[in-house]
Amino acid sequence: MVNQLGHLPKLDDLSADQRTRLETWYAKAYKDDNLFRTLANDDLTLDMFLGWVGLMYGGESGLDRQMIELCRIRMANVNECFH
Repeated sequence: MVNQLGHLPKLDDLSADQRTRLETWYAKAYKDDNLFRTLANDDLTLDMFLGWVGLMYGGESGLDRQMIELCRIRMANVNECFH
C-alpha cells in the first residue's frame, strides 16, 4: 500500500528479512506500510523503532496502555501525523 504521501523516500524493494518483518507489522499493527517503508531505508533506524514499539506495546515498559496511547496521540497531533 505504499503511496507518495509524505516527504521522505519509501523503500520499494524489501529484503527477505524486511518482508518478514513487514508481515509481522501487518499482523500486529495495521495495513498501511508507509511508516515501515520509510524507516526501512535505514536498518538501524528500523531496528531501533521496532525495538521501542516492542517495549512500549509488549507490556515491559512499566507504563499503562492508556498512558502510552495518550502519548502516541499527542505526538501524532503535534507532528500533524495520522499514525
